[in-house]
Amino acid sequence: MKGVVLLNKKSKGILEHIFYYSNEGKTFLILSICLSVIGMICNVVPYLSVYFISKVFLTSKGENKETIILWIVIAGIAILLHLIFTFLGGLGCHKMAFKTLYLYRMKLMEHLGKLSIGFFSKNTSGSIQKIMNENIEKMEGIIAHMMPDLMGSFVVLLFLFIGIGYLNIIMAITVLISVIIAFCFQYMIFGSEKAKGRYASYMQASTNITSSFSEYVKGMAEVKLFGKSGSMLKSLENHLDESLRWEITNYKKASFPMSMYKSMILSLLTFVVPVGGLLIWNNPTESTVLAVIMALIIAPALYEPLLTCVDYSTQINLAKAGLFQIENIINETAFAIKDSFDEINGNDVLFDKVSFSYESEADPLRKLALNKVSLVCREKEMTALVGESGSGKSTIGQLILRFWDVDEGSIKIGGKDIRAIDTKDLMEKIAFVFQDTHIFSDTVKNNISMNRDVSEKEIIEAAKKARCHEFIMNLPNGYDTVIGSGNIKLSGGEAQRISIARTFLKDSEIVILDEALAYTDAENENLIQEAIKNLIRDKTVIVIAHRLKSIMEADNIIVLKEGKIIEEGTHEKLLEKDGEYKSLWNLQFEAESWEIERKAGER
Repeated sequence: MKGVVLLNKKSKGILEHIFYYSNEGKTFLILSICLSVIGMICNVVPYLSVYFISKVFLTSKGENKETIILWIVIAGIAILLHLIFTFLGGLGCHKMAFKTLYLYRMKLMEHLGKLSIGFFSKNTSGSIQKIMNENIEKMEGIIAHMMPDLMGSFVVLLFLFIGIGYLNIIMAITVLISVIIAFCFQYMIFGSEKAKGRYASYMQASTNITSSFSEYVKGMAEVKLFGKSGSMLKSLENHLDESLRWEITNYKKASFPMSMYKSMILSLLTFVVPVGGLLIWNNPTESTVLAVIMALIIAPALYEPLLTCVDYSTQINLAKAGLFQIENIINETAFAIKDSFDEINGNDVLFDKVSFSYESEADPLRKLALNKVSLVCREKEMTALVGESGSGKSTIGQLILRFWDVDEGSIKIGGKDIRAIDTKDLMEKIAFVFQDTHIFSDTVKNNISMNRDVSEKEIIEAAKKARCHEFIMNLPNGYDTVIGSGNIKLSGGEAQRISIARTFLKDSEIVILDEALAYTDAENENLIQEAIKNLIRDKTVIVIAHRLKSIMEADNIIVLKEGKIIEEGTHEKLLEKDGEYKSLWNLQFEAESWEIERKAGER
């Protein structure tokens, strides 16, 4: 998309981003800004009225009443037009602002969906949420308020300066020199590279606070248990301290220039009055007196647009720093789709000498999670992956989903490299039951359907097959009950059955089960196993298992250790080998028969 290409280049200015994402309504946005500017110009007309009315009184002693009435009417019409144009301009700018925010969020969401899971392991949900909400939300203020106000302020300033210059060029030069000196102080606050770096640091500190606070709330049980020694609380305190140091440092650096800027702007009369006095002293005519009086009236009118500039400078710098964080996400390399003319023939899953590491090649502690692994998971068969924790079982499952890309080798489905399959098509082809199921804050119905266009009858049928219909009907509002974070909480087994119901509804050709019985109690285990048997019928099934009893009937069992395949075969054949699989089997048998005993005489 063009937007992504634009952001992938060198960091752009704020206006370039805004006008790009508002491209469809660019003319409408410019027109809205122009209306706002015209409205602000209308606000200058009453000052002209005062000048010409004063001139009538000074030259004709107030006898030319028609001219006075005319300028009073003009002033009234200008005030009315100011209200109308400002309203219409603001309405248009707000409309485009909301549309731009929507486009930004959609672009970012679309890109996030194309990134590897590795990106999300390096960036917390809190930090991404802050960028999605707060950083993008700042754009609304820029488009709806800052752009029309700054443009209007600039035009009004220009008109006022021209007006003062028309009255007396010396007075205009005096005001101009004062404003230039004031803006030099403003540049010290906002314009230097160090200042830009400070605002970027503030946005990062703010993101860190949001991220740490999110983790702090999620881990509240551990925080309560371990108190202030808990690492999450310590991390939050450190980020709060960092933000406080920034606030203090920034105030120290900005306080003097800011004070000088405001003093210069608010003291324009200090410069105008002496110069005006000298002009009257040298040339005490009616025209000179009128020019000086009008200059004294106009000078205070410069305060508001000049102060608007400095007030918005802070917000613009923060918005720029926020856009830089958005660019960092957009610049993350998304998974590309390779060109390939191969067709998908069947549902075999093939690993061909696959190597993969979660660490980069530059990392001295880099360890291969998979080391030249080759295997075949055949269509309409169950392939089980077993081994110790960290052996690479879950990595295989997640590489099939292309949560990461392999470092070496290839993974093929039906003879086609998964890197040449569109992400949406790949996700449709595979169903994955995770060990840790995420329940969204939504209704049971939407959690099962994942908001796909399916009927309620199909949802209930999938729930019955997954053996979760009964407990759903016992919830306060049945399938319309809101579950998830902040609502009714499901047990681990209930959440896992919801996940299995999702998989039934998806009806994909390839099913990956990552310890699907992890949270199932003894009472429901047989029911879930029966449901899984129905689910995996006539499908390519890959089971990532810790409990070896659950995969005894697998067509092929692959034993992994330290990222390599060390054994392969059926349950019976592997037991005959007297190798790693048999050792794991014996260990689990001993663990299941283990019980806590108390020695006689102990209490």
